[in-house]
Amino acid sequence: MQQRLKRWSIFPAALVIYILGTVSVFAEVEWVQGKAINLNGELEFLEEHVIEYEGGRMATIKTVYYDTDFKKIGEQVSDFAHGPQLGSYDFTDERLRYHDGARVMPNQILIYCKEAAGEATKEKYLRRDASQIVGQGFHQFIVANLDSLARGDIISAKLVLPAHLDQFDIRIGKHHMAGNRIQVRIELDNWFLRLFTPHVEAEYDLNTRRLLSYRGLSMIADEAGKTVEVAISYDYSPQRPMLSSKFRSTVANSNRN
Repeated sequence: MQQRLKRWSIFPAALVIYILGTVSVFAEVEWVQGKAINLNGELEFLEEHVIEYEGGRMATIKTVYYDTDFKKIGEQVSDFAHGPQLGSYDFTDERLRYHDGARVMPNQILIYCKEAAGEATKEKYLRRDASQIVGQGFHQFIVANLDSLARGDIISAKLVLPAHLDQFDIRIGKHHMAGNRIQVRIELDNWFLRLFTPHVEAEYDLNTRRLLSYRGLSMIADEAGKTVEVAISYDYSPQRPMLSSKFRSTVANSNRN
């Protein structure tokens, strides 16, 4: 099996989603399901997000990735003990034995990655900065700034990427808006580097603060270790677990269309 390629040329879809939908602050546990379609219109993978709340705040997220046969292929576990935009996390790609993550501490952030089984884990410490975004804290950062984005403001931040053992200056701005829906674009802040790196687009509902869809490179690689461009739609209907007959039926029907 080939060594897993770098996740996301610059942006990992850990944004993605690495980006989750906001739900009622009164819920203790919430389930969100995602379906990723590739550029050929084929189902690429499935996601299940289990979100736990404490005192009305998002405390942890467990994300499980499944292939088209409903076999688990990856997992990410995040916690937000150090703030909503600072998601300490641990990610594992079970097919390719790839592993990365971040551990947020009071004054610094440890980032690490392991490219393949048998290789040593690489580590790096970053000094804490108020502008940093880590892991799935990206979603909460966007939600906190939705009104400013809707007004046309450009928001700057530093995106911490353990897969690259580094952090990058990014900008987030409104790409399109229709009614209560806003589509934002996330890209590198450096104009020259933007010419050679992909961007991410995410659509939100301004009323519910929920993520409706995501388009960009995938968080989970294919069997060859390549991250492919996908469009992910999110389902907030009360259904659990992912392997329920209802979800299987929904996926099967969409594949026939």
